[in-house]
Amino acid sequence: MTQSSENDEKEGPPKEGCCAYAIRVVLLVTVICITLPINLVLSWPAVLPKLEEDTADFTVTKEDVSWLVSVVFIIGIFVSTFAGSLLELLGPKRLVLLALLPKAAFWLLMAFTPYLSLLYLGRVGLAFVNCFLCAAFQPLLAEISTPEKRGLVAASSEIAAAAAMLIGYMLANFLSWRPATAIPAAPCMLISLLMYFVPESPYWLVRKNRIEEAERSLRRLRGPKCDVSNQLNSVITAASDNKTSISSQITQLKKRENGMPVFLLWVVFVLREYGGKNAMFSYSVYTFHQAKVEIDPFICTMILGAIRLIGHTISAFTIDYVGRKPFIGGSSLVCGLSVLVSGIFLVLELPGKSWVSLGLLLLFVISYGLGMGPIPWVYIGELLPTPVRPLGSSLMVFTYNFGGFVMNYAFFKIISKLGLGLTLVIFSVPNFFIMLIVILWLPETRGRSLEELQDVFRSKSASSPEN
Repeated sequence: MTQSSENDEKEGPPKEGCCAYAIRVVLLVTVICITLPINLVLSWPAVLPKLEEDTADFTVTKEDVSWLVSVVFIIGIFVSTFAGSLLELLGPKRLVLLALLPKAAFWLLMAFTPYLSLLYLGRVGLAFVNCFLCAAFQPLLAEISTPEKRGLVAASSEIAAAAAMLIGYMLANFLSWRPATAIPAAPCMLISLLMYFVPESPYWLVRKNRIEEAERSLRRLRGPKCDVSNQLNSVITAASDNKTSISSQITQLKKRENGMPVFLLWVVFVLREYGGKNAMFSYSVYTFHQAKVEIDPFICTMILGAIRLIGHTISAFTIDYVGRKPFIGGSSLVCGLSVLVSGIFLVLELPGKSWVSLGLLLLFVISYGLGMGPIPWVYIGELLPTPVRPLGSSLMVFTYNFGGFVMNYAFFKIISKLGLGLTLVIFSVPNFFIMLIVILWLPETRGRSLEELQDVFRSKSASSPEN
């Protein structure tokens, strides 16, 4: 980006006019808010204890609970294998649009069904469209943001995600399960309308050789008075030699500068899924009940949601000043210690185990919100090289869904055999390994352009901690 464009970006409303600046902000906020319908799907299991109690139309067993939670992830395992190809075929914006309206219909189907089979059908439908949204969301967000504000924008999406989780928990606490299931259809319809006004990713347009449209997209995103010629040239240069077929992306993965960041981020996603987050966010009511906390589990779950929101908010407004590595490294350490000590208290039945476990599990949540939650998704948009970003994004979504299915389906079975305490002790191990990976190999991406980040792993020196 040229110096004049940087000045336009910094000065904002005085140079381009308040109306134009406000439009740019609305467009960016619309993309950020895509995470609301994504995460309302993940917070919906908080209504399941009430659904178990309501036997008027059908009966829900513990086995049904496991499947209703985990089916989102098992569907995601299969859909994510071709979501990247569909993303490249249609473009991020169009894929988002095609997913949102069906998502509203599936919510309403679940809310008003008199049959358990249709409840499952609605949940499966949500799983399909959720996977498409996950595959398109972070690349689109990264590619329409400026390098200077990309961390803030990406982390702000995690604020919206945490807010969605809190909203889902509040709906589960204050409403019966049917209205709590119907209300999430509303943001799907509203965001789908606003998305019509969001420009397509300039990177995708350039890859499709639609250069004039890419330039118009950049002007809408950066402001009508901003000189986008240098940035457009950078985008063209980055995409000119990059073929995006699956076979060409697999070939590109053999290059160290492409394969190494994909591998490291994949390992982080694998470990992250087995570090205890599913027990806290998918089965929070059940987890607090198993820990025998002396506060109503639904109230604890709302507190959990509020604390996670605070963590994401702090992360969003400081990530571009502190950097990515300190947040995710410190977060993984605190998450590991929290579940380790909490598990020890429960296994040994030490005095005050109820209150200590509650405090440490909430500490896990706020620490997760600071780093472990947002940073890996930020890395998808920033660290994955352009030649393999569609394939890499699909791989991370696949890993997220596979780990989510395994842990969510097996959770009741694990704690019935090992107990919650020993399970938490085991959850601490992946968190400590993530900390080591961050310290030893992951680079700092703060303030770097996407073009510059493609060169980070070209030399072995780039993998040193100071990078």
